[in-house]
Parts: sequence; structure tokens; C-alpha cells
Amino acid sequence: MDSTVSQASALPRTGNTDFSSRVLTDMSTGVLVLSDTGVIRYVNPPAANMLELDMSRLPEGKHFHLITADRNNDEFSDYILNAIQNKTVTHKGMVHYTAPGGKAYVFRMSSSYLSPGASGDRGEIVITLTDETRAAEMRRKYIDASHCFSITVFAVCLWIMIYAAWRSLSRPFSLEYMTHGAEVLGLIMMYFVFRYTSFTRQEMGIVAENPKKTILTALLISAATFVFLVLVKLVGRLIDPTLFEPNAPFIDFSRFGWQQLIYIPTAGLQEFIARSIIQNNIRRIMVGRHSALFAILLSSLIFAVLHVQFGFFFMLGAAVLCGLEGILYEKQHNVFGVWIVHWFFGVAGTLLCLVEQVH
Repeated sequence: MDSTVSQASALPRTGNTDFSSRVLTDMSTGVLVLSDTGVIRYVNPPAANMLELDMSRLPEGKHFHLITADRNNDEFSDYILNAIQNKTVTHKGMVHYTAPGGKAYVFRMSSSYLSPGASGDRGEIVITLTDETRAAEMRRKYIDASHCFSITVFAVCLWIMIYAAWRSLSRPFSLEYMTHGAEVLGLIMMYFVFRYTSFTRQEMGIVAENPKKTILTALLISAATFVFLVLVKLVGRLIDPTLFEPNAPFIDFSRFGWQQLIYIPTAGLQEFIARSIIQNNIRRIMVGRHSALFAILLSSLIFAVLHVQFGFFFMLGAAVLCGLEGILYEKQHNVFGVWIVHWFFGVAGTLLCLVEQVH
């Protein structure tokens, strides 16, 4: 870009124009200099880059409104207008700006007024711009992650109280209704996340960058899981022949029915909660080199607690499964692979008579 828009007339009055020009050119902060009527006097290269200005189209004498023409930059325009109209007051603030290419920025802006000198120079308004877009995005993600984690803690505490009441009342309804209750709680959590956070679909892990690779990896892991479960049943039967419903077929295909089909969206919902809501956001609010590992461990424990109605050993198995799926999610960064593995694991365990049909 050509950054020669009336540079000399707007440079600080140090008596050394070359020095001033070099400093303004090399600094990382953007500098925009306007006359006291809003005419552009100088734009240094960092400001031109941040504002995405074509300097060849900004000849000397053009008004600053040329920068924001045909774009929704009312906040940016209002800031500069305030700096011009109240030039003796320093204006500071965070301002949003949309560049010609469509990229959204957040600038930390500050204005200063250079009064006319003894030589008769006109007064100038110097506006500095610092790109805070990345920092603002990180703050937004941190706040949203904190909200998600608060929702998770609330849901877990509520579920423990519901379970305690269910036990205290001598289990007034079946375990199946408790399972559906956990699913309803998950839907409520999902609603709050979509309604009250600004995470994109990619940030929530519901977009797969390479679907074929995701599905293929999930199917290979599912096949290995099936072999593992078969070995578990064989070893268990060798140790105790009465284990795992000995009167039933080794693989009871008659158990595959509507419950396994309903379990498809259930497994997806559970993985969305465990990955998009819990694991993702724990990792965002944690600091340190082991934040991903801590997120996997804590999300596994929380997931296990949400299965408290099934007893200790089921909770232990859920925690282990969730931990392994958490590792897979860290590799793929989407819920689809872990969704397939989760569903297949539950169905295989049911057909092999390793778990109850109620999930």
C-alpha cells in the first residue's frame, strides 16, 4: 500500500520529519491523523492495514467518512465524530469496525488533540488504533465457557438431588424414567448453550472438517471395541460360567430393537453434553500445559455422576468409556466420531448381554 497521504503535514512537530515518519511507519499501533474538520491528513501503514484501506483511493483532502462508506460502521464513525466535535477531550474506548473485505475488528482507540502551533499550523486530531480483536474473542470465549461450566455444575447438582429424592421415596418410578429424565436435562443444557453463548458450530464440535476420515476412524475403533468386549465376555465366562446370562446366546441379536434405535439420538445428546459443553469449556477456562488432560478426566467424572442411578460399576465403566472417547475427541475436534463409538459400544454391550437394555 502507498502510505504517502499528506504525511509531512501531519507528522509530529519534532523538527525531524524523517525520524517521525520512520517511527510512525515502524510502530505496531495504527495512527490516523485528521484535521479539526475531519479531513484525512495522515494514515500510517499499520492503520491502513487494519482498516484495509487502499491508500491510492484516499488522496489528500478527503473526509474520514470515506473510510466507512457503504459499510455498517456507525460505532467507528460516532467515535471519530466525538473526537472531532470534542477535540479538547481525550476519548478512549473499544470500538467495532468492519473492513471492506468483511472481517470484523475490535480496536482499542484513543484520541489526542494537537493545538495550532506558533507557525500557524492548523489543529489536528491524532487517533491511535490497537487491534484487540483476538483478545476480545478470547475474553468472549472465556465468559461463554464460564457460563457453560456453571450450567454443568447446576445440572449435576440438580441431578444428584433428583436421584437422592428418588432413592428416598423408594424408587416410585422405574429406572427407565430416570434415564429419560437425564436426557431431558441434557436437552435443557443444550438449549441454554445455543441460546446464551456465542460459540459457532465449529467451536462446539458439531462440524466435521473431514467427515470421511472421522467416520472411518470411528468404525475402526468400534470394531476394535467389539473384539475387546467379546474377549471380556470370554474371560469372564472362563472365570465364572454364570456370568453374563449364561442361558442366553453368546451374541443375542434378538435384543436389537427399538431401544437401540432410540439410543442413536440419545448417544449423540450425551456426547454433545460431554464434549461440546463439558470437555470443551473446561479446557477453555483451564490454564497450563495439561489443560486438555484435566478436561478429559473431569468431563469423564461428571459424565459418570450423571449415571449414578445405574450404580457404581456402571458409573466406573461410563467414566472409562468417556475418557477414551475424550481422547478421540481431542484428535478429531467433532462429536460425530465419538457419537458412533458411543452408540456402537452401548449396542454391542447389550447384544453380548454385558449391560442392561436400559441405557
